[in-house]
Amino acid sequence: MWFRRADIFTSQLNLPFHCVFFDVNGYSIQNFAAYGIELPVGLRHAVVKRQAEYLAGRLCAQVALKNYGLESFQVVNGDDRAPIWPEHITASISHTKGIAAAMAVQDPKIKGVGIDIECLMEKRQESELQHYIINPDEMAIFANLAAIHTYPLTIIFSAKESLYKALYPSVKRFFGFDAASLISFDDKKLVFILNNDLTTAIRQGQVIDVYYQQRHDLVLTECVFTAA
Repeated sequence: MWFRRADIFTSQLNLPFHCVFFDVNGYSIQNFAAYGIELPVGLRHAVVKRQAEYLAGRLCAQVALKNYGLESFQVVNGDDRAPIWPEHITASISHTKGIAAAMAVQDPKIKGVGIDIECLMEKRQESELQHYIINPDEMAIFANLAAIHTYPLTIIFSAKESLYKALYPSVKRFFGFDAASLISFDDKKLVFILNNDLTTAIRQGQVIDVYYQQRHDLVLTECVFTAA
């Protein structure tokens, strides 16, 4: 089998969550039909790595949706490339080198969830990318995070990706890393503050939590956005 369950992470949000390791070398395009998942037209001529990542993510989504009796639902992408979920379901997918995950929830109070898995950046990458990911007003708190974590930029990068995914269903437009700043953290949670209004309801000064964990060379972050 080209994929297997990854029990490396346990969701801190206590929401239906599934994670798998996958091997691109063991993947075949016939796997889509074998698992009853539609191959998008735009991926039919994509490289094997891209097809395998997509399929692994959808397999995770299939299991996460099974908790609500929706495992046969086909999760396709919209024009904005964001996954289209069943009505009343809020969910998120992430994948990186050889690992994929998905999370889903059915709760009208929850307007968005975001998960992100990242491989730890190399030290050179952490240095070179820092000014793209960290705002000037985050430098002091970033130094504090770096004092206890060897790869602080990977954690913040992943956290901001999860935050983006959690807010996007409400915002419906792109916003960058400078939209939120890290203001505090502990060993499980990062706390961000929004630097500007994103919608009439998602305003500057709003505080959002992102949970994080590191296992081996991977970081998982999770964010849930709840309506006021």
